[in-house]
Amino acid sequence: MINAQKGRLIDLDPFTVNGQRHFAFVWVRNEGEAGKTWHWNYDLTADQVTDEINKFEIRLIDLHAYLVSGQRRYSYIGIINQGVDGKGWWWYPDVTPQFVQQEAEKNKARLISVNHSGTGLMTVVMQHNDEGAYSRHVHNYTLIDLRRLQASNGLRITDLQEYKVNGQTRYTATLIDNATAENRRIRSIWRSSTMANAPSGNDAWFGIFAKEVNGAVDVGLAHHLTFQPLSVLKLVPHLYVMDLLDKDPGVDLLDDPNGISWTSLKGKPDEIYCPFRDAGAATQTNTESLRKTLTRGLGESLNRAHEALVNKYGSTAINARIHAMGLTDTNVFPGCPQPSGQKDWTSNTTTLTDLSRLFEGVDAKQFFPHHWDKVSVEFYGLMANWDVKGGIKAVLVDEAAKAGKSAIVDSFMTKVTLNGKGGGTIIPQADGTFQGGRAFFGRLELPFATGPNKTITIKTFVGGYFVDNFTAPCNEDEAANSSNATCSNWKKKQDATYQLFFGEPFRVAIRKAVATWPNV
Repeated sequence: MINAQKGRLIDLDPFTVNGQRHFAFVWVRNEGEAGKTWHWNYDLTADQVTDEINKFEIRLIDLHAYLVSGQRRYSYIGIINQGVDGKGWWWYPDVTPQFVQQEAEKNKARLISVNHSGTGLMTVVMQHNDEGAYSRHVHNYTLIDLRRLQASNGLRITDLQEYKVNGQTRYTATLIDNATAENRRIRSIWRSSTMANAPSGNDAWFGIFAKEVNGAVDVGLAHHLTFQPLSVLKLVPHLYVMDLLDKDPGVDLLDDPNGISWTSLKGKPDEIYCPFRDAGAATQTNTESLRKTLTRGLGESLNRAHEALVNKYGSTAINARIHAMGLTDTNVFPGCPQPSGQKDWTSNTTTLTDLSRLFEGVDAKQFFPHHWDKVSVEFYGLMANWDVKGGIKAVLVDEAAKAGKSAIVDSFMTKVTLNGKGGGTIIPQADGTFQGGRAFFGRLELPFATGPNKTITIKTFVGGYFVDNFTAPCNEDEAANSSNATCSNWKKKQDATYQLFFGEPFRVAIRKAVATWPNV
């Protein structure tokens, strides 16, 4: 078939069914720029592969290891290692992942073919990374961890194998850069942070996103990936209540002094009573206005306020409505522990693109069709205003200086606002370290000077980030004031990274805004 089609193999995987040899393969037409002198073979020993490499003066582009009657055998595809195809390259059968990493670093190489060849072993082909391309390779990853690695780092998979370990599906893969220039810049910040490694030794997973309302995406890594949003999800009941407010003829739903009630532990009105956890405990009933509950939920990140809203309206109703509003990957469940078979907060999910829709739906007037003027003011008015004098201002100062407009910074900053919600958690581990998560999403207002008179016009942008499953050397909640220098220094670096995540996704937007301002 291949010869008849004037083709060339680029991937080959032999397998046996009922004693008969079969092949799964990928081929391309061997013509034009893709035309190569090439060879392939199968059912060879490692020594036989070496002999054919030397005989045909080829370098391998694909290599698979498998068993035939209990004996290790190999299939290969190779091309003549000359001219434009000439490269430094290496191949290693049946070696450990640690050895592979060591050789890749020593040879300044990237893997182009990877194969699971037994418990804890890999068979690989690597070539010198002449292009300087960002690349990764992984071994024994679950599907979700592989997807997270790929999305968080803006990569595409170039070789992949699925196999079983103790009955569980695992993957080994090679990946190469597939990111835009701006995403590469953001990725470098992420990779150099203290959070890039998880307690398991794999990567922590990370996402970041920024775009203009009704405009183009400036930054997007893992923005379609579901993640645990922590307290950022308090935005969801807030949106649900705002939607109800829009349908309220008098638009006065928020100010009924008995608008919401909840059961708390006796004498502790801000500690929610959880029936499954607190059965038999003394309780009391509390009431207040929805306005106060929403304000405390977003402003103080008060879990009791969030739980009271979820209990009042119900997860089923909230989720159904926000799905109908376009937040299809977002789900909110009670914070209280639940009986077996029922979901609690650990099943909460969202995506950065869903959170973008939450804010864009308001600013683009897709939500609140009945009373948008009033309800949109309440939507943002009850939300915390975030400090913009850290990461946001740092980007502005840098971009203004590059444009020769440093004198505009103070005036520019008076017109910048950031509304949103953050969240975080830190959990002690058995080895004395901590496992953490952090997230934020919000809407940024930036001033653009427009028209012949350079009238200031506010444009809005949405963006945020998440980091799940990072390793911390100590309790982050106490680290800033720790007497342990390792801990306090780590926290300083951590906080500096958070500020970068606040500001850097909006660099493109800030640069565009600065460009419209006249020199002062």
